[in-house]
Amino acid sequence: MEEKDLLRPETDENQSLEATLGASEEAQPTVSQDATETATDATKTETEPAIAETPAVEEVPVAEETPAAEDAPVEEQTPTVEEAPVQQEETAPVAEEPAAAPAKAEEAQSVSEMMADIENVNAENAENEDEAENETPAESAEQIEAEYKDLTLEEAVEELHRVVADPDYNKIKQRVGILRGKVIAQLRDIRKEQLEKFIAEGGQKEAFEPEKSELEEKFDNALMVFKHNKSKFLENIEAEKQRNLDEKNAILTELRSLIEDENNLNNLKALNDKFKELQERWKNVGPVPQNESNNLWQNYHFYVEKFFDILRINKELKTLDLKKNLEQKIKLCEQAESLLLQDSVNQSFKELQELHNEWKEIGPVPEDKKEELWERFKSASDQINQRRRDHYEQIYADQQNNYNAKVVLCEKAEEVIAQPSETAKQYNAISDQLTELLKVWKTLGAAPPKVNEEIWNRFKGTLDQFFGKKKEFFGKIKDEQQTNYNMKVDLAIRAEAIAQRTDWRAATEEIIQLQKEWKEIGATSRKHSEAIWKRFRGACDKFFEAKSNYFNNVQEIEGENLRKKEELIERIRNHAFGPDRNENLEAIKAYQREWTEIGFVPRKEKDRIYAAYREVLDQRFAELKVSADDRRRDNYRSRIDNILSDPNADRLLDKEKRYLVNKIDQLKNDIAIWENNLGFFASSKNADLLKAEFSKKIDAAKEELKDLEYRLKMMNEKAKEEK
Repeated sequence: MEEKDLLRPETDENQSLEATLGASEEAQPTVSQDATETATDATKTETEPAIAETPAVEEVPVAEETPAAEDAPVEEQTPTVEEAPVQQEETAPVAEEPAAAPAKAEEAQSVSEMMADIENVNAENAENEDEAENETPAESAEQIEAEYKDLTLEEAVEELHRVVADPDYNKIKQRVGILRGKVIAQLRDIRKEQLEKFIAEGGQKEAFEPEKSELEEKFDNALMVFKHNKSKFLENIEAEKQRNLDEKNAILTELRSLIEDENNLNNLKALNDKFKELQERWKNVGPVPQNESNNLWQNYHFYVEKFFDILRINKELKTLDLKKNLEQKIKLCEQAESLLLQDSVNQSFKELQELHNEWKEIGPVPEDKKEELWERFKSASDQINQRRRDHYEQIYADQQNNYNAKVVLCEKAEEVIAQPSETAKQYNAISDQLTELLKVWKTLGAAPPKVNEEIWNRFKGTLDQFFGKKKEFFGKIKDEQQTNYNMKVDLAIRAEAIAQRTDWRAATEEIIQLQKEWKEIGATSRKHSEAIWKRFRGACDKFFEAKSNYFNNVQEIEGENLRKKEELIERIRNHAFGPDRNENLEAIKAYQREWTEIGFVPRKEKDRIYAAYREVLDQRFAELKVSADDRRRDNYRSRIDNILSDPNADRLLDKEKRYLVNKIDQLKNDIAIWENNLGFFASSKNADLLKAEFSKKIDAAKEELKDLEYRLKMMNEKAKEEK
C-alpha cells in the first residue's frame, strides 16, 4: 500500500473513524507493517540447507515495456523503441494543422521529430507532481517505527497533534502515516474488546453502537489539519505551474519578436545565438498546467519552424548538413543491425534505446532518402523488440515450468525422508537422494515471484527436517578426511585435463600449482589414499612425458606442420564449391578443423602463413555468404585476435578461458543431472509436459555447449599459433 493511500480517507472526506475501525481485521496492514514487509521482500533469498550451497535466486527482468510518454518527464523519459520512433516519422507536422501552418523547412529539423518532443512534454505535469509527492524522506521508515515503537494510544495521538502542527507536508507525511496506522491498530483492538464485552454481557453484535471518545475526536482533528496542509502544498504546485506558463508565454513573445525583426536577417550568427539562448531558457522552465501544455508547444514549434525558414537562405550549409545527417543516420542503421548478432537480449535492447535517442537528436536528411532510411532503422528495431518480447515470454514460461518441476521435487523429497533412517548406511542413502534432488533444484532457476519463496521454504523445510536428525546422529563424526579426499579428486581431475593440453608453458605452471596445492591438503582415509595418489601422479607423469617428447622433436615437427599448412591453403583456394551451400560450408569447416589440428610452425613463418590462411579463408567465406552464426564465430575470432595483440594478452586469454571452461562444466553438469533425473517427474500430474520442457532445456543446453566448446577450441588454437 502506498503512503499517499494511507493518508487519504478510504471513501470520502467526512468518513468517520468508526468506519475505519469497523473494517475487517483482515484489512490492509499498517504503515509500519507494509514498510517492514517491503524491506523483507526486497532482501529475501533462499537459505542454504546443511548439505549444499543455496540455489541462486534468479533475478527475473521486468517484462514491462518502457513507459509511455504520458508517464515520464521530458528530460528522463526513454521512448518505447517500438512506438516512439514511429510517432516521430508518422505524426503529421504542425505545418499541416489548420491553426498555424508554417512553410515546410527541408534543411531544418523535421516537424514530425519535434512533435515527438511535444508528446513527451505532455507528461511533464503529472510526473513533476508525483515527484513532489514522493520525495525521498530524510528518515527511513524503520527509524521512525523504532522511535514510535513503545508509544501508548494517548502518546501516539499527542505525538500526531505535535507532528501535524508542522506545515511542511513532505517533511511530516511519513511520520503521519506511521502514527495513523499505529493509532488505528490500537483503536481497533479497543473496539474489538468493547464488542466482545458487549456480547459477553448479553448484547447482540448487530446492536453494538460504539461511542466516539475524546481521543478519537482529537485524532480526527489532527488528520484534518494534515489534510489541509496537503491541500495547500498541492495549491502551491499549481501556482508554480501558472508562473511557469507565464514565463513560457514571455519566451514565445521574445521568440516571435526575434523572428519578425528584419534587422536580425543581416547577422545570422547573432540570430542563431539568441535563438539558442531562448531554447535553453524554454528547456529550463518547469511544468505548466496540463490543459495548456499542448497548445503552448504547438506555438513554440511554429516559431521554431519560422526560424529554420530564415536559415534556408544558406543553401550550401543546408546541403552539407543534410549530407552529414544522412551519414550519421546510416551509421545508426548499421549499428542497430549489428545488435541483431549480439547475444545479450537486454544489452542489445538498452543499446537500441540509446540509438533511438541519437536518432531523435540528428536533424533531417534528403527527402528522397528519408522514408528508405527510416524503414531500414525501424526494421532492425522491430526485430530486436520482437526478440525481446519472445525472450521474456520464454522467461515467464520457464518460470512456470520450473515451479511445476519444483512441486514434484518437494513431493519426492517428502517421500524420501519418510524412509527408515536408523543406521549410518540408511542416513547416507537418504542423504545421497536428497543431494541429487538439490542438484536438480539448483539447475531449475526461479519460479514465478509470487510462489518462489513459498516453494523454496517447502523444499528447504523438508531437507532441514532430515539433516537436523542426521546432525544429531553424526554429531561426533568428523568429515575432514572426506573433504580432503574430495579436494584431491578435484586436483586429479584438473591434472588429467591439463595432461591433454599442449600449451606447454601455461600448462606447466598450472600443474606445478596443483602439486603445491596437493601438498597443502591433509590426509585422507587409508581406503582412498593410495588410489587417489596414483591417479594424480599418473596424470602429472603423462603430461611431462608428452612435453619432453614434443621438445625433443620440435624442429622436425614444426617444419612438417609448415608444409602441411601450406598444402592446406592451396587445397582451400582450389576447392570447387558445389550447388549445396550446407555441404560447401561443412567442407570449409573441415579445412578449419584440419588447420587447428596441425600444430605449431617455425616462429619466423608464423605471421606469414597465418595471414595467407586468413586471406584465402575470408575469400571463400565471402563466396559462400555465411550465416549469422558463422559471422558471430568469425567475430569471436576477431575478438581473440584483438586480445592477442594486447600487451596483457596472457591475462586476458586466461580470464576468457576460465569463463568458457566454467560455463562448459556447468552446462555438462546440468545436462547430466537433467538426463539422469527425468524419472522424478514420472508420477506427477503434468509428467509429459514436464518431460517435454526438460527435453527442450537439454537440447538448448547441448547447442550452447557445442558453441562454447567451439569457442574454447578456437581460442586455444589461436593462442598456440601466437606463441
